[in-house]
Amino acid sequence: MIRLNYNQSEVSFENRVETNKQNDGHPFFSSTPGQCSLFKLCQEYVLSLGWEKCFFAPQHDRCYCNNCYSSSQPDVILTAGDTYVVPREWAGFGLSVDPALADYHKLWTEWIVTYHGTSIYAAQSILANRQFLIPGDVLLNGSVLGIRPGHIPGKKHIYTSPSIRYSSLDVYSIRNDFTASSGKKYKAQLVLQCRQKPGTFKIQPETVGRGQDPICDFISNDKIEYFTEIRVSLVPYRLLVNLKDI
Repeated sequence: MIRLNYNQSEVSFENRVETNKQNDGHPFFSSTPGQCSLFKLCQEYVLSLGWEKCFFAPQHDRCYCNNCYSSSQPDVILTAGDTYVVPREWAGFGLSVDPALADYHKLWTEWIVTYHGTSIYAAQSILANRQFLIPGDVLLNGSVLGIRPGHIPGKKHIYTSPSIRYSSLDVYSIRNDFTASSGKKYKAQLVLQCRQKPGTFKIQPETVGRGQDPICDFISNDKIEYFTEIRVSLVPYRLLVNLKDI
């Protein structure tokens, strides 16, 4: 089994005791992620990124494949008074969250769940600096975060959505090549699952040119995109990974 090689001593007491809080508000998982072949494959991809262990809180890992989160379980979850769509067929890797910040802001009870599509370098910068990025920011590799092709030019905001399908569109979540240890090739995508403070963002229709063509089965196109300029109103708590066969 591939692991992120955490020792118990490396996980703070505060993070351990908030395990039951960081659970997305639903107890519907039928198995532990480490037993799942999809999760192991996605874990291999995460390890290949070479990111620091301190980014992760593996006690909050989740897998949303049909074996771990069955088709009979809800597709939409209500938490903190708002709904979000379950990220089916994605594997989730728990991220470290400052327990003082979480307690002060009542993160797990009063902030809603949203998704933020991203790239490898943008995600690494967000996790390393604990700050979300706006177009024009410089990433850790020295490149400047631009507005992705297909999106409205000149709009400098942080974009999120309660829909994993919307946040994983190519305009938000860049696909990268990944060759597994088996030799099989995949296209990999990253999305950050976040807690977002209510009242700090605006809601608008889709801005990717889909018009009335439905993007998500559960969230209508006219209220599928959230945007904000308030960086501290978003806290990532899980890295979601999706792999597609090439």
